[in-house]
Amino acid sequence: MAKVEEISNASDGRARAAADAGKNGREKTIEGGAGTAVKTTTEDATAATAAAAPQQPMLSPKMFISPVLLMGSKRLGIDFKNPEHVMKIRMGFVFSMTVLSLALAALWLTMKRRKKKLDEDQVEVKVKDMQTGVEKAEKVTLYEHDVQEFRKVLAGIIMSGVMACGMHFGFKVGPPLLLQSIMLPLNLWDGNLWQMHMLGRDEKHNPALKRPFQAVKQQSPFAAIAEAMSPESKKKREADTKRLEKNVSKGSKLNPKKK
Repeated sequence: MAKVEEISNASDGRARAAADAGKNGREKTIEGGAGTAVKTTTEDATAATAAAAPQQPMLSPKMFISPVLLMGSKRLGIDFKNPEHVMKIRMGFVFSMTVLSLALAALWLTMKRRKKKLDEDQVEVKVKDMQTGVEKAEKVTLYEHDVQEFRKVLAGIIMSGVMACGMHFGFKVGPPLLLQSIMLPLNLWDGNLWQMHMLGRDEKHNPALKRPFQAVKQQSPFAAIAEAMSPESKKKREADTKRLEKNVSKGSKLNPKKK
């Protein structure tokens, strides 16, 4: 009987120990879950605040090409009245347009090869009715969308080249010809179609590559700097910073660190 009582007491002790261990484990799990929830809430608030903050103007190096060529041509040794310099500018323009034509041909052939894959998915675009002027939603395949964008790029390049040639040969103005020799290839390189089809990038690398493509508003460097330094932009940055600090401090109070 003594042995039976000892075995019974040992069994009860093990049962109580297991129950206490389970209780402690549940308490730790609940505590850890609460800490994780507070941390997640703080991170979400921070991310939401950052997303709601207005994006400041981005300064691209391309913005400074025009001012440098127009105002610093003499320092760069470019004389638009010198016949030799004018001839070199014309040769550079012809070379640039030749390279640009080959690049456009390569882009078109790449799109053609990917036609079967691009026809599998569709995207909704807004089409403007020429008669009523009202925009309506229309679904097109990714290939049709990219073909439309390619035509826009091609039309823009042709229009810019024709205008530069007209100003140069009609009014004897040299800077537009030199400027387009540099800007048109750079614009094609930075374009969404080239980035996607030739460089293999997608919206994961750059949100702007999400179809349908959004129109990019061009802004001069002087306008971008003036907007970034304006009192309104400064007040917005200060308000966003205070809101972010408030969310972070609130999350820290809800989840204090244990010493």
